[in-house]
This record gives sequence, C-alpha cells and structure tokens, in this order.
Amino acid sequence: MIFLLTAAITLSSCGKDEPSNPSDREPLADPSGAGGGSHHGAMVALGTIGLAGETFTVTREGECIAGKECAFAVARVGAGTSAALYLWVEDAAGEQVSAPVQGDGEDGHWHFHVTPQANAQPSKVVLRRRGDGKDDRAPLSLHAGAAPQSDGIAAPVQEANGAVAGWIELKLHDDKGDLELWVTTDGAMTRPMDLPIDTVIKVAFPALGNRTVDLRVRNAEKNEDEGGKPNIRAGKTNYFIFPGDTGADASWLQGAKFKSPVKVSFSSGSSAYASTPFVLVPHVHGAGDHTH
Repeated sequence: MIFLLTAAITLSSCGKDEPSNPSDREPLADPSGAGGGSHHGAMVALGTIGLAGETFTVTREGECIAGKECAFAVARVGAGTSAALYLWVEDAAGEQVSAPVQGDGEDGHWHFHVTPQANAQPSKVVLRRRGDGKDDRAPLSLHAGAAPQSDGIAAPVQEANGAVAGWIELKLHDDKGDLELWVTTDGAMTRPMDLPIDTVIKVAFPALGNRTVDLRVRNAEKNEDEGGKPNIRAGKTNYFIFPGDTGADASWLQGAKFKSPVKVSFSSGSSAYASTPFVLVPHVHGAGDHTH
C-alpha cells in the first residue's frame, strides 16, 4: 500500500512511525521505552480482531478526527506470543489516512497514537501483526460518534447473527468495586434500550477463571442511578448494577489498577445479545465523590 503523506504527522512517545511499506524492513526499537497505560479520552471498545490465531481487543480513547491525534489501546485476549503490532486509520474506501505506527507494548497491552491527515474522514482502524513468520492485518469500524456518557466504557452488543443491535456502557468504581451498566440503541448512549426489570445482565471475566457477576435493577420502584436519577419507564429500564443489596463480594474488583477482559451478555424475549470481549478498567474516584 502506498501512502502519500499530505499533512504533517505528529507522533508521541506512545508509538513510532512505521515505514510506508513496513514489510521492507524490520521495526526499530522503541526509543521512548514507554509502556503506555494512561487514558486520553472517552473509551469506546471497537471490537476484537483475530490475527494469526491470536485475538486482540481494540479500544478508542477519545474521538478520532482529521488533523487531531487519536489514541488507541490494544490488548491480547488469551494466549499468544510477542510480536510487532502496527496500527493506522483508513477512510471508508480503504485508503490509508494516517501513517502506520508501531505500538508500545508490555504484558499483552499496547498503546498507539496516530494523526489522520487534515480534511480526511477516518472510518476504520487497521491492526497489523508481524512475527513468527506471519504478517496479518484486519480492520474495525471506528464507530464515529459513539461515546460513554457516565465515565464508563462503551461497547456494541450484537445479536446471534453478528449484527450490532445496541450499545452498553459499563462502569467499574475503583473504591467499592461496584458496577453500573446502561443499555442503549445508539453509540452516543442517548436512546435507552429498555428491558424488563427482571432482566439479568451477565459480565464474565474470562482471564479470572471465567468468574461471572450478575447485574440487576437497584429496585423496582425508581431504579435510581448513582446520581439519584430514576430509570423506570413504562415498567422497564436500561440501568443495572452489581452488587446492589445482594451482599455479593465485590472486593476483588476494587482498586485503581484493576484491568481485565470482560464480556457482557443478556437476553430479552427470544433475543440474545452479547458484546465481544473488551478490557475493563475502573473509573478512579477522588475523595468523597462516590455518593451512592
């Protein structure tokens, strides 16, 4: 693929520029030594990519727009070997609109910064894996406009046929280990997908012995969120929590450094919905700002 650089590219210490034809030479060592790990904006889980028998989750940190630096976090789910990972963005026609960048990786997690050309319309992100004699790449939609509204992580949910049917926002509180989840029909998290109040949302932690937790309504009267806002409409709701008043242990979810792949699933009527795996990290509270 030939990429004509039509705008200045700004690079950060979270990644380095790859040759426009990266197969021509091996990647250089990262001069920064940075491992990444800070968050640069609202987190949107874009989905998973399978490359050379390994599975990677890709999370967009903030919106990705022309002429502005875009940040992405990538994590390997399951077993794998060390390999060079590269990332760039393309427009809807598949034309590359940013320079490829090699990610800074540590313990199966990588960070990337890329800057789309001015006046470009980035539509998808491409992840490339090189190593072990293999060279594979695959795209994911950027899901432009999708963003969490409550400091959680937004992710699409799919029906059994793989079609995106809605979105969830999952929020982990670092201080108490409690979870909140909202379900909507849109990635902007503005249109509730209301479900029966007896719905149970399951969150599985495949890297923690497939441990699972069940999220339910806070109560059947108002089902208030952490800010006290009611979430019952015509006997249905889109808001669920754990542990609530169940007495279940949430201590294993506590801490600002918690990080684990999760998968969310639920059913409504004859329909089943599930997210692809994504990495859950907590919302870190300051003193006295967790009210419920």
